[in-house]
Amino acid sequence: MKFYSFAEPEKSLYQDALNFAGISDTSQFPLTEFTRSSNAWYRWGDSQIWQATGTWEFDDSNQTSLPISTGTLVASQQDYEIPSTARKIDRIEILDNNEDYRLLTPLDKSQVGKSMSEFYETDGLPRYYDLVGRSIMLYPAPAEADVTTTKGIKVYYSRDIDEFGITDTSTEPGFDNHFHRIISLGAAYDFCLANGITDRTNILRTEIEEFKKDLQEHYGSRHRDSLPKIIPTDKNQI
Repeated sequence: MKFYSFAEPEKSLYQDALNFAGISDTSQFPLTEFTRSSNAWYRWGDSQIWQATGTWEFDDSNQTSLPISTGTLVASQQDYEIPSTARKIDRIEILDNNEDYRLLTPLDKSQVGKSMSEFYETDGLPRYYDLVGRSIMLYPAPAEADVTTTKGIKVYYSRDIDEFGITDTSTEPGFDNHFHRIISLGAAYDFCLANGITDRTNILRTEIEEFKKDLQEHYGSRHRDSLPKIIPTDKNQI
């Protein structure tokens, strides 16, 4: 369903929300309020999908680029900023001096049996990374002789939704259209909750829970051909 369309109200999430809320006057639930509420429920639906997908990588279909970022490596620099739209890092690769990307191994400080300042303290070809706040920490820090600096770090990540704006008349949510009404149900729920319409609030909440269950079952079954694997990692010096 479209975000909103006055020309085709039967295909509009805005009009759907008004109907669920039991109102017809748009001044009672202005488009600006619907937009704010819709983005909150859009993000909620996105989170439910992520909880259900496991190893299958979901990405909002409204995004116009792949969730991959490259950056420049700087000799002896260990700290690199995580892409601003990333919500989960999937993998990180480093471009070596032969211009081949090398996959890094994630680690946690609890795995390192020595001071972090002494862990791979000599610059070289990075082998490991740790996530600290909004930073990617490389171990060891890159040595210019061992890496290609231009586009030297490649980050694969899962990202946030592409939010609705009040001019997005034809935009649809970036997940399976069978579940678009989670947004209109959720927005109507917010309206009824804010206005003390208890009977509708209870009904809408029940409907949302049913949609949530179906959504998670749908996305949770999309990668059944992938069996769990045990992937060995190099524990040398950890």
